Amino acid sequence: MAGQHEGFALGVDLGTSNTVAVLRWPDGRTRPLLMDGQPVSPSAVYADPDGTLHAGWDARRLAQADPARFEANPKRRVDEPNVLLGDRSYPPAELLAAVLAAVARAAVGTVGFLPPAVVTCPAAWDATRRQVLGDALMRAGWPQAAEHTLAGPTPPGTRLLREPVAAARYYTQVLHRPVPVGGAIAVFDFGGGTLDVAVLRNEGADPWGDSGFSVVADGGLPDLGGLDLDAALVQRVGELVGDRHAAQWARLVRPADPAQRRDQVRLWDEVRGAKETLSRSTVAPVAVPGVPDAVRLTRADVERVATPLLRRAVDRARDVIAAAGLSPDQLAGLFLVGGSSRIPLVARMLHAELGVAPTVLDQPELPVAEGALTDLPLRRQLPAPAYAGPPLAPPAPAAAPAPPAPASPAGPPPAPAVPAQALAAPAGPSFAPTSPAAPG
Repeated sequence: MAGQHEGFALGVDLGTSNTVAVLRWPDGRTRPLLMDGQPVSPSAVYADPDGTLHAGWDARRLAQADPARFEANPKRRVDEPNVLLGDRSYPPAELLAAVLAAVARAAVGTVGFLPPAVVTCPAAWDATRRQVLGDALMRAGWPQAAEHTLAGPTPPGTRLLREPVAAARYYTQVLHRPVPVGGAIAVFDFGGGTLDVAVLRNEGADPWGDSGFSVVADGGLPDLGGLDLDAALVQRVGELVGDRHAAQWARLVRPADPAQRRDQVRLWDEVRGAKETLSRSTVAPVAVPGVPDAVRLTRADVERVATPLLRRAVDRARDVIAAAGLSPDQLAGLFLVGGSSRIPLVARMLHAELGVAPTVLDQPELPVAEGALTDLPLRRQLPAPAYAGPPLAPPAPAAAPAPPAPASPAGPPPAPAVPAQALAAPAGPSFAPTSPAAPG
């Protein structure tokens, strides 16, 4: 990019359940890219009867009319040859392309063009899976993908970066937390659909000026995420509804027609919203479709159903740290990212079991996307010198005294002296070059 496009960049965390993108302006400011007015967009896809694919919040809304045409987690289907939506089959790359195209449209709508971008992928993804992501980028009209490694500079195009590397860079370069060269950090990425844990070692800056974090060990639980907590909470709501509304609850659990499926979607949305509220409050109401009185969920309910699930997560984190040849007290940091890390019990259990105080932010969805921007370092330009007025003419040097003339009988009188100021040319205006203002 050149001219007014210079300095813009886009970091994209294409998650299993949600997608987040962060824009960087030429002056270094960053802010989440709003998609349909929200900083977090579902990684979901809906297929119209004519084959048109809709992504994000549009897909979630359309799914209420015909859930059979809806895929909530296309990233989970990356290993399948085709995914059936309605009466048509789609390759996973086409579904992911619909999500990426929605991100691109939001970026163009915000700054007028698609900036250079870095898209993250799981550390465990092999070359075949990364190729599916590369195909999705091409289908969505993004520049050809190229992966950053410590073996050489990344070719031009959309960059691919492993998610824990992006998180580790955010930890050191944005939060300015120290990880010494040779030291290690653990990244605990607890998202909506999966748990991913990685231990990374700081290899120092590579010859191309990038932070050289390498993945020493990684692992996860593909069947554990925020969705599993939601399912456990839905079951708890069913217990609270009880036998008083058993018939209505049966329709919500096993819907038989589109109207009942829409009610089921609304129930899960209510439970998900209550779970997020309970990360900040102790009580949250849940409106159950077809039940006149709201059910009250408490933080104690969340912690009771979440504890056995989170114990699996803590055990997996301990195993990955051990696979790196380290004990928890040898880590320079434990960084929690992903939306499900917001649940207070997650940090408490990790601290109690591993003896390491985790770092978790108010918006744990953002660090991976913003950390990806470090793969496109901002080239800061020196400002042009300010205009200081026309230059002053230097004073003329003083005339040296003339040597004494030899004696002569007579000679012409000396010429009158010319004032020194008359020798200097009149000063004209001089303007320092100015740089064009950077767009906001």
